[in-house]
Amino acid sequence: MTATALKHVNSKLKNLPDTLVAEVEKYIDFLTFKHSQETSNVPEWHKEIVLNRIKDKQTPIDAFEMLDDL
Repeated sequence: MTATALKHVNSKLKNLPDTLVAEVEKYIDFLTFKHSQETSNVPEWHKEIVLNRIKDKQTPIDAFEMLDDL
């Protein structure tokens, strides 16, 4: 991203209410995830789990807690 583009995006973000900034952050996370799907060999079942968590707004699973439960 160029410095000019970054300044342009930052100025737009400064004018948004906090609730919309949170949505922008989620959208950036989604775009990052989508791009990583296109560039990696992630199994289809894993993609479905992550997409469902994003859609359902579930909190991430704590792997250490999950292991303790086993």
